[in-house]
Amino acid sequence: MIGVVLWCDASDRKAVIWCEDQGDLAYISTSSDVLDRGSFFDAGDVVQFDMDVKTTLRKALNPRLVIEKAGRMLPAVLRMATREEDDPGAEASNVIPFARRTAGCPAPQSSQTAAGST
Repeated sequence: MIGVVLWCDASDRKAVIWCEDQGDLAYISTSSDVLDRGSFFDAGDVVQFDMDVKTTLRKALNPRLVIEKAGRMLPAVLRMATREEDDPGAEASNVIPFARRTAGCPAPQSSQTAAGST
């Protein structure tokens, strides 16, 4: 499996990974075999790992760095998107404004009116 590290704590050797299958997040914890390595992952790193699923918990086993900091902006983008959803007054990016009709513009004809006038 491939994923992007969303959060990590290098001192505790823990990380949360967003997985390519868009399923539940995967976790690296102190019990993982990553403890033997000198350096640890950082948010935005793309990692490859084996998956161990126990009930509803997905653990990333044997994680390996694929690309360092490739998605370094992903955690910030996700936080920003969450704030916009929480703020109903925030302007949505997919809203298309419609022009206001003025008094002199004719209203568009419906398909029934257009078909009956022929």
